[in-house]
Amino acid sequence: MPFLELEGKPDLENNPRELVGEVVVGSGSQATWRLSGSDLAARHFRIALNNGTAQVIPASPQNVVVLNGEQVPTDGAPLNTGDIVAAGQARFVFLTDLKAKRPRPVTEMPDAHLIDVTNKKGYTLRRRVVQIGREIGCSIVLKDPTISRFHADVRAEGGQFVLYAMGSSGTKVNGEPAVVPRLLREGDQIAMGDTTFTFSSLAMPPGIRAVQFEDHEDDSFSRKNTQLAQRAVTSEHGKYARGQKKQLPLIPIIIGIGVVVILLVLYLVFRR
Repeated sequence: MPFLELEGKPDLENNPRELVGEVVVGSGSQATWRLSGSDLAARHFRIALNNGTAQVIPASPQNVVVLNGEQVPTDGAPLNTGDIVAAGQARFVFLTDLKAKRPRPVTEMPDAHLIDVTNKKGYTLRRRVVQIGREIGCSIVLKDPTISRFHADVRAEGGQFVLYAMGSSGTKVNGEPAVVPRLLREGDQIAMGDTTFTFSSLAMPPGIRAVQFEDHEDDSFSRKNTQLAQRAVTSEHGKYARGQKKQLPLIPIIIGIGVVVILLVLYLVFRR
């Protein structure tokens, strides 16, 4: 009978968990194995047994599941004894024999960087979530009008680093649109707007200045509306945005109404 063991929780009730039929792992009430405090989605992944084989399947394309260091595709991947399944901040071991030797636990995330070669800057990913965007509060602020205020996140998840793209103008990894969360690999080229980052877990290259936080005194740029590929015509110097109604000035209207009232009074007086 196969088991799924949550690593680092020997005192947790029903751990290892015997797998019967299909087991859904997550943080929500609909999960078969409900785990809180592990940064899991309500229904994060499921383990399905069929004719003596086991398979791990993400419950949604937006849920990242890592099997032995590789991202599990949306249609799932087969499991073998001793395999490591990582999701959120949790790490599981798939076992067919409870007496089998367990792999060594991972105690900390490796160092990794986003390197902006053009501007000679390197950002070390030491936070669980690194936000990238035009907003002044982001970890990495890009002064680019094509970038959304909150354009993308790089999250420490499943023992790896995962890119979540959210910007309206899109994000590409190695030239391909990042439409679902994507596990980052050494040398990946992440393009957003006019900026391209290189993901690397190697030492910072020579000539690259290590940057963790930047000082942005002027936040006016972050408050500007995001400019898409076809930029809207904005109201400036008497020009009005496309689809926006032109508002008439109030003072000439008031004067005009006053003149009409006076003429009407004079007309009534001289009629008598």
